This record gives sequence, structure tokens and C-alpha cells, in this order.
Amino acid sequence: MERINGALPPLVQKLAREYLARAQAGDLEARDLLVRHNLLLVKKVAARFAGADAMEDLFQVGCIGLLKAVDNFDLSRDTSFSTYAVPRILGEIRMYLRDNKPVKVNRDLVRVSGLVKSCRRNLEQQLGREPSISEVAAQLQLSVEEVAAAETALAPMADISEVDAPQHMDDMRIALKEVIGRLELRERQVITMRFFQEMSQQQVAAKLGISQGHVSRIEREVLSKLRTAMG
Repeated sequence: MERINGALPPLVQKLAREYLARAQAGDLEARDLLVRHNLLLVKKVAARFAGADAMEDLFQVGCIGLLKAVDNFDLSRDTSFSTYAVPRILGEIRMYLRDNKPVKVNRDLVRVSGLVKSCRRNLEQQLGREPSISEVAAQLQLSVEEVAAAETALAPMADISEVDAPQHMDDMRIALKEVIGRLELRERQVITMRFFQEMSQQQVAAKLGISQGHVSRIEREVLSKLRTAMG
């Protein structure tokens, strides 16, 4: 996949939003242009997985995720389209890999993921809060898309029924990272331990000195806020 026919350079944020508004209003030409301007993003995400024999399939599956991102992006949110699209593209690829022959993760992605995790811990200590994706990207001199890919591509598959939400756990993590800085301290502690440190409710309760029921209530309240924010 050296070249992609019809691929165009990435759009600036303002123009991307104009195309999104037109596409969601039924303008097929704007939708096609928006897709073409993001084909290189799909290629970049798909390339994070080794296995050249599967690259064409992964690219096509990633394009499905891109189309879903175009159709479902909420223009009232301040998130950039590319940041929103990356976990959707990854989500489609991961579902494909789950249902078909697994493809090994690129070693470079493993390395970047380790750097991102370490950087997050350091920034959290410095800032006294969960750093945003853009802050981690700036610290590591990476793009937001590279950080998002590193954080989601290596995450284990999860049954989303565990959190009673309509998206995959990867999407939930990305969305939580966008709002976690606005949570109360106790909410932030619970969500960080549950979703990013992958601790059980019982472990979180013991760590914070509260009941498991209290942890469960905080978790439900935060996820309810998140679903409301995401529409």
C-alpha cells in the first residue's frame, strides 16, 4: 500500500468542520472530500499493525470506521475530528482482528505505548491531575493521533456491557481522557484506577478506604455524565 488513489492532504480544523456540517446535512460531495482528506490517517492507523498481507483488508476496515466517524461526529463538541476518528478507526480494525486471524502489533507501537504510559504518570505528578492527550503528545513531540493510537491499540478487548455504554472500552477511555480533568478529585481517582490502571472495584475501594458500593455509584455517575456529554 505505497499509494492511496484519491488521497488528499489533511484539512485544517476549521475547514474539516465545514465539510462535516455539509456532509451531515446530506452533501455527498463534501462527505467524499472529507473521506479523501482522511485516507492517509486511516493508512497511518492501519500501519500500526504488522502483517503486510493483511494491510489492504485493515485499510478497508479502517475506512468503515472513518465513515462512521464522519456520520456521528458531534459538531457541538470542541474535540478535533482526527482525535475523534482515530479510536473509531481502531475500533473497526480491532473488531475485525477479533473475528479473524490475529495480526501482531508493530514493535514500535509497543515502544511508543510504554513511553506514553510513563509520560502520563510523570505529568500527572507534575500537574496534580490526569494530563490530556494533547499535553502528552506535546511532551513526547508526537501527534495527538500517534498518542491515541498507542493508548488504544494495545488495550485488551472488553465487554462493554460491563460499563453499560454503547461503545467499546477503547472509545470510552478516549472519551474519558477528554473530560477527566473536569471531574471532582474522588471521581478522577476512581475512574483513573478503574479504566486506566484496570483495578477491580474491590481494589479501588481498599485503596481509597471507601466501600465497593461507593466506588460503583461514583463509576455509574461519571459514565452517566459522559453519555450525556457525548449525546
